[in-house]
Order: sequence, then C-alpha cells, then structure tokens
Amino acid sequence: MGDLRFDGKVVLVTGAGAGLGKVYAIEFAKRGAYVVVNDLGSTPGGVGKSAKVADQVVEEIQRNGGKAVANYDSVEFGAKLVQTALDNFGKIDVVINNAGILRDRSFARMTEQEWDLILKIHLKGSFSVTKAAWDHMKKQGYGRIIMTSSPSGIYGNFGQSNYSAAKMGLVGFANTLALEGQKYGIHVNTIAPTAWTRLTESLMPPSSEKELRPEYIMPLVVYLCHDSCTENGGLFDLGGGLISKLRWQRTKGAVLREIGRDMRPEDVKEHWSTITDFSEAYSLKTNTESSMKTAEAIARIQSGDNDLGSNHPIRPNVAKKHKFAPLVTTHDRNAIILYALGVGASTKRKDNLKFLFELHDEFCALPSYGVVPPFGSMMLGNVEGLEINPTQILHGEQYLEIYKPIPVEGKLTSQARIVDVLDKGSGAAIINNVETFDESGEKVFFNQFVTFVVGAGGFRGNRSSDEMKAVASPPKRAPDAVIEQKTNIDQAALYRLSGDHNPLHIDPGFAAMGGFKEPILHGLCSFGFSTRHVMEQYGNNDPKMIKAVKVRFASPVIPGQTLRTEMWKEGSRVFFRTVVAESGKACLTGAYVDLNTDAAPTSSAPKEQGPSTSLASDAFFEETAKTLTPEIVKKVNAIFQWYITTDGKVAREWEMDLSGGSGKIARGKAANPGCTITISDEDVMGVFSGTANPQQLFFSGKMKVKGNIMLAQKLEVLFKSHSKL
Repeated sequence: MGDLRFDGKVVLVTGAGAGLGKVYAIEFAKRGAYVVVNDLGSTPGGVGKSAKVADQVVEEIQRNGGKAVANYDSVEFGAKLVQTALDNFGKIDVVINNAGILRDRSFARMTEQEWDLILKIHLKGSFSVTKAAWDHMKKQGYGRIIMTSSPSGIYGNFGQSNYSAAKMGLVGFANTLALEGQKYGIHVNTIAPTAWTRLTESLMPPSSEKELRPEYIMPLVVYLCHDSCTENGGLFDLGGGLISKLRWQRTKGAVLREIGRDMRPEDVKEHWSTITDFSEAYSLKTNTESSMKTAEAIARIQSGDNDLGSNHPIRPNVAKKHKFAPLVTTHDRNAIILYALGVGASTKRKDNLKFLFELHDEFCALPSYGVVPPFGSMMLGNVEGLEINPTQILHGEQYLEIYKPIPVEGKLTSQARIVDVLDKGSGAAIINNVETFDESGEKVFFNQFVTFVVGAGGFRGNRSSDEMKAVASPPKRAPDAVIEQKTNIDQAALYRLSGDHNPLHIDPGFAAMGGFKEPILHGLCSFGFSTRHVMEQYGNNDPKMIKAVKVRFASPVIPGQTLRTEMWKEGSRVFFRTVVAESGKACLTGAYVDLNTDAAPTSSAPKEQGPSTSLASDAFFEETAKTLTPEIVKKVNAIFQWYITTDGKVAREWEMDLSGGSGKIARGKAANPGCTITISDEDVMGVFSGTANPQQLFFSGKMKVKGNIMLAQKLEVLFKSHSKL
C-alpha cells in the first residue's frame, strides 16, 4: 500500500501555530503539499497577537525540505488567508478550519460579548475562510474542506454553552456544504476531536497528555483530504487512537393524529414510552428522508391508521404488522385422492385414474391441491386491526403458482403474511401472501388469497395495490374450447373434508346469516374443477404443465349445478371463464392458467436409461426365454411389457409375448402389450426366484402394473416353473 501523497496540492491550515494545526501542517508538507500556516498568535482566550508561532512552524517545515508560508491574519478575514495561498502557490485545494479560542463560563454568568466572540471565531471564522476558497474550488472542480467541531458541540458540556453552540453550528454548516459542493468535486467533512492542546490542557488531567496527543487525530484529517477518499458529509468523533463515525437516529415514534379529532397533549403523555423507544430506531442521512417519514405518517392518518387506536374496525398498517405462526401440515395419498374427488375427478373421466388410485404408476396430485395445505395459515379472527364479522367474509380472488411437483405425501410448512388491505367502499379486501416449503426448505408453491369483507369499507385506505396479482380479460371471440361438468349435490360436503370447514358451505342456518338461501359451493372447489378442465384440454392432463392459476370469484354456485369452463388459448396462457350452465351467470372471471412450456407432457411409456451393462435379472429373462413351452404360453395367452429399473430409472426393457405358438421373450418393446409391469432389478429377481410375493410388491407400490392388471396374475405359472433358477 503506497503512501497518501499530496504533491502539488495547496493546503491552508488555520490555527496552525501549535497543537492540532501544527501537526496537520507538518504532516501535509511531509507528504508533498504546499502549506499556508495561519495563526494569529493570540492566547487560548483570543488575546494578543504574535507572528512567532506561525514562523516557527514554517521554519520547521522548510528545514525538513517542505514548502510553506506563514499568514498572521484572524480567520475573521478569510479572504486574506486564501489570497496568501493564491499569491504564493497559485491555487487553493484544501482548507482545514482548525482555529479556535475559549471563553468558558456558566450560562448564568456569561456575557453577550463572550457569546459573540466565540461564535465569531469558530463559526463565522470558518464561514469566512471557506467562503473565500469556495469559488476557486468550484472553478477547478476540486476541493477538500474540514470543519472542526467538538464533543462539547455534539453532547454539550457544562460552562461551554457558547462554544457548544458554535461547534454544533459547524456540523449543520458542513452538512449543507457537502450537498452543495458534491457536484463540483468538493467534499466537506467534520471532525469532533478529543486531544491535549493549548485550549484543553487546563480542562484535562496531566495524565491525558500522553494518551490524547494531536498525532492521534492527524491520520483521519489527512485521509479525508486525499484524492482517494470519497467520504462526504461525514461526522467523526475521535481521540486517543479511536475513530468513530456518528449518525443521526430517530425512534419509530407514534402517530397521534386522527382525522376528525383534536390532537391533545394528553395523547403525547399516554404514548411517551413509544415516542422515546429506541428499540426499533433507524438512521437518517438526508432531510429528504426525514420528510418522507413525515409523508408516510400523513398517509397513515389519511388511511385511518394511527397509534391512538382508530375508531374504524379496519386499520391496514396495524393488520400488516401481524405475524402469523408458520403452519405445518402433513398429508398422505388418501388426502390427495379425497381432494381429487372433491373437485370432480372421476374414474369415468379421461386419464383421471392417476389422481384417484395410489398404485397407479403415474399417481400424482392435482396442481390445484396447492391451495389446500396453506388454507389454515392465515386465520383472520385474531388479527389486530381487522375487526370483522365472520359471516361477512367472502373469498374474492385466488392466485396459485407452482414451483415443483406437489408431493403425494409428506410435510409442508406454510408462512402467511398480510401484504395489503384495500378499501373497496362496500367492503375491505385483505391480500394475504402465503409461501409453502417442503421438508428440504424448497418452495413448492405460492398462494395469494384475497378475502373480501362485506360492509367493512370506508376506512380511507388505498383502492388498489401493486401487491395484487392482476386478473386478465379473455379475448373478444368465441371460446376455443369448452368443457362442461355437473357438480354433485353433495360436492360441498365432500370438498370441505379437504380442510375448508366453513359452515357456510353445509349449514343452511349459517348460510342464511350470510344472505344465501342455501349453502353454496366453495369458490376453491370451482377453482379446482376449472383448473382440471384447462389441464385436460391444453396440458395433456399432466400436472407439470400447470405453472400458475388466477381467478376472481364472481358469483356463488349451488351444489348440483353444472360448471361450464370456456377457454381461450394464446401462447402459453389459457384465459378462461367459468359459467353456471343453469343460470348463465359467470362464477369465475378474469381467470387464466399459465402453462409451463418447459415441461414436456408425461409419457406413459418410460424410456430406457443409462448404459446397456448387464443386470442381475437379465439371466432370469434369458433362461426363461430358453425354457418356454407351448403349454405355458397357452395358459398365459397374453403380451407383457417389462420395465426393469435401477436407482429409480428404467435400465432395461423386455418384451414378453406369450400370446401364441412357442412364445417370445426378448429385449425391447412389445407391439401391443395387454399389461405393462415396472419393477426394480432386485425385486424382479425375488419374483422369479419365489422369494418375493408379487401381490405384496404391488400393494406396497414397488411393482407398478398398468393396463389389464388381471393378466399379471396369469404369470404365476411362469414364476412357479422357474422358481429354482
């Protein structure tokens, strides 16, 4: 790391005849700067004048090979100091405002003259010198300025009200200059040093002289003035080798104004502990940041939210602070099947068996099952800021986004948070975001539940939010495809077993309290029906093809009515609207499904993977092929496709044609298999050798059978004939 050099730079140090200023001047000269050593030569109290102290510092610099000139003017006449730099060196690059005096006295005894003198030297003197240098620095596009404040200015000190006022004034002065000079390459910083000097020696014990030397202040000043330093507007408290940067902090505070109500001193008293609580403090760097906090408070007030306790039952900012506990749920294959039945899956519908039969070789969860695990994660009954009537709650909108296939069994954790509460006039819309993670911590899906509370509007809140997942209008043409399906009279009773136990959907009395003539179908049940219809029409009935679903719940559905899903496909988005066929009313609007274009539809036939190395089961198939008899082939009379797996991937395919003649067993695919069997290399050995029970393997899911399952039972004669292989 190279030395910080100031070759060719011109540095003006005020009060440089002794103490801090002297140390600064000598160090800058040592590092190649041309130095103007200013000192009036007065006493610490500002009395008298002598050129001697400035001349001695100049002589020391010159003896050491440096370049310096003296100036004996008071800092009140800043132009004279700067002119000395210009006359001797042609420019001014750095100003160290260091000069100062003391007139300490308790405030009760202080005279106006003592007050004015201190402010004249410290505050006005720094102004005068800086003002004289400012235009020169602007023209050359470069400048470094140091203001010297004091811990007394920042924290106060007994007997120094005049000194403290002047030193704190320098902080504000420097902060503004830092803003105004930045675009001209002028950096202004402030130091508040603690050091043993002529001014402080009478205030400190003698033992402090060694530990509080000016040399421990100098390194920061030199660095702040170097070209490589980008610091601007900083305030530093330092001494004895410690250097610290200071910043302003404010408490979180309390908003104590409410529209239509006077703001009272009693409110301040009642909330004083909140006003002065620094446990959630934050720092501010600019006046703009301070103004923004005020603006945020005004916005809260206008929305009806404050820290007094609003008269309105809906207080958005209070509600958004609520911390929901994570919800951990577990589900098994039965839950997956029960949900599929609840949203209309049927063994009579195309390719629905994989959603209803746990031993199906493609058994999987419907993508819309993603709304079920997080459903209980956001109970609104105990949320402060949401005083709502549970009979007035309606499901307004729903968004589901899926990140990975939903496991057919396992544990999931859902974390909810209220991201906004909207004032819709006739009610309040509560936007709840819920993220759901699997046991490995990976996000499985994301939901946004929008709950509408009838009659809860009028709290002067926002009517829209960037947080809301937007609905979308379908194209203005006839639907590209339509699927109709009649719901069951007990559809709601079945769907509620998946977790939504709102009595609105089964209890006529409770439904009547909500203004309905009879119980209505869950909105999320209709959501599941239509998502399945879109997947059937445009996703090859493959859950991996569904990336996201958004709907708005427009009107109720009565169990037993027919749902008609009207679809328009444009690119990877399928717009849809769901209509109750009997009434012609739309129950789902603004809806769409985003297809996952990266996911290829599931193929029913696995592909052989990996290298064609020998498997243990190869010998069984090869030997069986050699020993087939027409008698065995006649008894079986069927064609089979075998897929043998290792590490979960298909490693071998075998065609077993036992439909006539002497039969055939060979590697490859069967032309028209009546039954397909997928089994691991290890388990198929157990089957052929008689040490494993095929039925147990089937019911445990280790052997998957597709097609005519009854044909597989005919293989028993083959297994028995070769059990000694």
